[in-house]
Amino acid sequence: MDWSAIGAVGELIGALAVVVSLVYLSRQVRQNTRALRTANAATVKQNFQSIARAFITDRGASDIVIRALKRDELSPAEKLSAYAWFFDLLKSGELAYSQYLSQDLDEPVWDASLQFFLAYWTTPGMREYWQDRRHAFTPEFREAMDGWLDSEKGRLTRSDAMYSVVDRGTVSPEP
Repeated sequence: MDWSAIGAVGELIGALAVVVSLVYLSRQVRQNTRALRTANAATVKQNFQSIARAFITDRGASDIVIRALKRDELSPAEKLSAYAWFFDLLKSGELAYSQYLSQDLDEPVWDASLQFFLAYWTTPGMREYWQDRRHAFTPEFREAMDGWLDSEKGRLTRSDAMYSVVDRGTVSPEP
């Protein structure tokens, strides 16, 4: 075997090594993407649980938020408490939307999350809050939020259970 044949075999082995490395890297990237999406979905769910936990542990806060969602009269301290909860809910939604836009959150998780968010975001109190505080959110989220609130989607996705919470002022279970 002459040196040119040895060189050709070496190039072939090198090319195969590159292909094997690329296959390995592509698998690693896919695994990392799946792990990232799973972690982001877990974060979204943990945010929902944290929001719900506030209502379970503090009935007074629940009453304040329900009254704020209906746009009932609130004391300054109650309004501050409700607005802090509204801000937290909107920031949770903004984070989930950002993750969805960057394809780091699966579409089914985002769609389910959006339905949850819209049940609150489309209430009279949240709409009022949004108009007053929309500047505290990213331009992409502001544009999307305005579209959801102005579209049929924003009017049709409010659940009966959410209406019963706002209309009666009591927390009722989902049907």
